[in-house]
Amino acid sequence: MIAEVVVDIKNKAVNKVFDYLVPKPLEGVVQSGVRVLVPFGPRTVMGFVISLKEETELKKLRSIKELIDVLPVLNDELKELGMSLSVETGSTMIQCFEAMIPNAMRAKYKKKLLCVKEPESPAIKSLFCQTNPIDYDQVPLSLLKEVKKALEQKELELIYEVKDKLGKKMVKYVALVQPLSDMSAFNRAVKQKKVLLYLMEQKQPVLKSRLTEELQVTPAVLKSLVEKGVMKEIEVEAYRDPYADKVYSPSKALALNHEQEVAVQTVLSANEAKAHDVFLLHGITGSGKTEVYLQIIESVIKRGQQAIMLVPEIALTPQIAGRFKSRFQNQVAVLHSALSMGEKYDEWRKILKQEVQIVVGARSAIFAPFKEIGVIIIDEEHESTYKQEEAPRYHAIEVAKWRSAVHRCPVVLGSATPSLESFARAQKGVYRLLTLSHRAVSSAKLPTVKLIDMRQHKAGDQLILSEVLRTAIATRLERKEQVVLLLNRRGYSSFLQCRECGEVVNCPNCDVSLTYHKSNQKLKCHYCGFETFLLKRCPACQSEELRFFGLGTQKVEEYLNEEFPGAKTMRMDVDTTSKKGAHQELIEAFERKEADILIGTQMVGKGLDFKEVTLVGVLAADLMLHLADFRAAERTFQLLTQVAGRAGRHELEGEVLIQTYSPDHYVMQCVVEQNYQAFYVEEMKIRRRFGYPPYYYLASVMLNSEDYNELIMSCDKVNQYLKSQLGHSCLIVGPTMPYVGRINQRFRMYFMIKYKQEPKLRAILLQLLTYFQEGPVHLSLDFFPYQFN
Repeated sequence: MIAEVVVDIKNKAVNKVFDYLVPKPLEGVVQSGVRVLVPFGPRTVMGFVISLKEETELKKLRSIKELIDVLPVLNDELKELGMSLSVETGSTMIQCFEAMIPNAMRAKYKKKLLCVKEPESPAIKSLFCQTNPIDYDQVPLSLLKEVKKALEQKELELIYEVKDKLGKKMVKYVALVQPLSDMSAFNRAVKQKKVLLYLMEQKQPVLKSRLTEELQVTPAVLKSLVEKGVMKEIEVEAYRDPYADKVYSPSKALALNHEQEVAVQTVLSANEAKAHDVFLLHGITGSGKTEVYLQIIESVIKRGQQAIMLVPEIALTPQIAGRFKSRFQNQVAVLHSALSMGEKYDEWRKILKQEVQIVVGARSAIFAPFKEIGVIIIDEEHESTYKQEEAPRYHAIEVAKWRSAVHRCPVVLGSATPSLESFARAQKGVYRLLTLSHRAVSSAKLPTVKLIDMRQHKAGDQLILSEVLRTAIATRLERKEQVVLLLNRRGYSSFLQCRECGEVVNCPNCDVSLTYHKSNQKLKCHYCGFETFLLKRCPACQSEELRFFGLGTQKVEEYLNEEFPGAKTMRMDVDTTSKKGAHQELIEAFERKEADILIGTQMVGKGLDFKEVTLVGVLAADLMLHLADFRAAERTFQLLTQVAGRAGRHELEGEVLIQTYSPDHYVMQCVVEQNYQAFYVEEMKIRRRFGYPPYYYLASVMLNSEDYNELIMSCDKVNQYLKSQLGHSCLIVGPTMPYVGRINQRFRMYFMIKYKQEPKLRAILLQLLTYFQEGPVHLSLDFFPYQFN
């Protein structure tokens, strides 16, 4: 029996299947979709078995060394999807397969030195006096030459140990080997007798930790009973449950309005007809899209099928997960990046074993190994977080469409502000449009939105709150209502500048200024993670005249505490939510009214539902609007509309105040009118005029190098290649340096390719990858580019 294996080496040169002999003891055990350890060159690597066959053209085959999984971790559908994604995204197959499994299961390689015969060198000999083999890392640098010599003389052997990054969680139970009739032998051992009497009363094995706690005995007492052969220990696998300490009160389906009912029945009809239709659910903020999702899923799982529900941000997941757990209890698995590696691994294994029917999670949950998918729902479908920015550069919506075609089930894309591409497809009939035009709570109205023209304030002012917004906050605090403020910039100040020579303190690794974080008195780079303590002197002229410029969420929080001393403020950004469970704690605390004002970055604009929030303030609405990105207007409109939707979602009326220097811009006018259709019409004119999606498809070629001259020469070669290979209908923009031209010591350039129909484009660009396998310049491709900065 011969196995076709994809090996764990992320290099285009080995992006193919390799034949390995299945050893006799493993025949019948090795199957398609399992992971194995195989020899590859001088080392041992992990690999995925793609298929089994009986013949090969090769004369000499190496054998599989070890089986990692007894049951397949990839089913036939996911294997096919991985191979398809590899071609679609220009990634290696192993990168695609690894994206489908939890981080905990990705191979961890450890180099070890094995002593096979007594070394001549006393120094080398001394390394192995206590253990053999030893970790390669333990070898001092001064002995590396001698180690090399010992390897050449075959005294030592370099071996590679391959392990999962994490094991299964095991818990210990104890039970009697057999019932005891005579206890006289334990009359002097009081504690041992106490344990035996306790176990005789129990019908089932008892958790070891529970027994020691209840009887107040030490593990030594239990060990003694095991050694005497009267008690046994049983190891049982246990799941790490992130929601074990949470109690979710069961909830029932809410009554739907007419539009919601139509949406639910239309999707369920497609499910019944086995149609892989894509629906765009365009519902205003607060229109009850989540309840629509819940009722669609409830009907689907009653039919014995499974459901995947994707949400964009980890900030959204605790609230959404709570609603799903309340409605469906233990039928739900949750997958998102705030879980520990072990928790994510255990949630994934529940899905693999088909122990749950629903998965709620971020982007990677689209690869959930379900076998009978009945619906795939993608909430806030316009979010850029559904696009993966490292290899494999897939888009979750495209993967969802691929899986829906295989399972013949509908896909639902929900949003109050759909991406222009999705809405254009719905207008053309490619997607089926479903509309929710009223808020779910009948008494709730859309909030009133007003613009505050910041141009009227003096240029020298570093104004945080205009008088209008300050008064509105004070009024809400008097009424005991809550306020949400948005500033899409974390930290305290954007940059530190010398007033003598004008020098700005920049990151040594990136072409960007360092942001000041007051909480720990540090200057941080938000691109590469570099940080340093606050400088006292200018690095250029040694002057002490350093001044902070710009505004971040930390500075706003400090200002609010000074301005409204009686109010309690809470901040939600990357800095306050980096600890595990911090998101959920913040959201629940604000829900309990432990704070009056919530200040945050775009996290506060995503799907949060607070009854008492009646005012939303946007402090710097223009931050994203004037970026050098063709999606800047769309993203600004989406963010402002989404955050505006946090106000007045229930009985209390809501108001939104937006501070802007561009009040006449069409984006701001459409946000005030809360008119998506008007924005869509205006933005589509611009996209058509300048040739951007949805009128053109995009692909990008990105190059980076530590050597700027090498990068420029490579860009010239790529430019010539693209012009000679691509048709005249393709528009090549670039090479262009992004907004931040250097990140982590690497200079960056990119080409943008606009096309409508270019059948050979993928093959032409994939050929480029082969030219840049080695060398100082790294090249990558993106067939669904979202970020150009």
